Amino acid sequence: MTFVKRTDFDVTDKFETLLNGGTITQTISDELTYDTLHSSEDNLWSVLLMTGYITKADPCEDNETVSLRIPNKEIASIFEDTVVRYFSETVNEDTIREFINTLWEGNEERATEILSGLLWDTISYNDYHEDYYHAFLAGIFVGRGYSVDSNKEKGLGRPDLLLKDRKNKRAIIIEAKKSDKESDLEKDCGKAIKQIIDEKYAEALKGYEQVLSYGVAFFQKQVRVKLYLGRK
Repeated sequence: MTFVKRTDFDVTDKFETLLNGGTITQTISDELTYDTLHSSEDNLWSVLLMTGYITKADPCEDNETVSLRIPNKEIASIFEDTVVRYFSETVNEDTIREFINTLWEGNEERATEILSGLLWDTISYNDYHEDYYHAFLAGIFVGRGYSVDSNKEKGLGRPDLLLKDRKNKRAIIIEAKKSDKESDLEKDCGKAIKQIIDEKYAEALKGYEQVLSYGVAFFQKQVRVKLYLGRK
């Protein structure tokens, strides 16, 4: 959906709502072409509906203004990719560089501070599905000169994010969790780290001289980053 970035209006908040399993209410036009896509926000959503990227929340609804949702996981993945690109292109480059450097240095406290600031600066919702936080993290690392493996599907024996610096033979493993309340952040970081250990994610990084593993937990706009002091 690269054409979404060419619009003169901001639909980020509505993308957030859809990615979090919600619905949006939008006026739909049946008579438009690709050339008119960028003339209004209504036209954009009309094209997305016509092309199957979104669907009516109630298939029987036949009004000009309808409730819309993402139809399935495959389309949700496409929306997530769009959000990843959005974060990658809008977050301050110096801040990203500092954040990644703090991860390489093992400075979990400073990493938590920076990531918290990024959350407050770039997202508007207070509560997200785990997939959206995953997209947020992936967007931070994409296009920064590293190999980034992003695992969108849970339970495949791979971490949520794997950052590889092949030149310097070092890597970062990140497993993220969504907490039910702020007081669970520390505990859920521990759960993420336990998963990294139990699933033996680091074994796929033989030949890397430094492997840093992090558990990251999110609650609304609060975050905790915790370093696993194991293999380095």
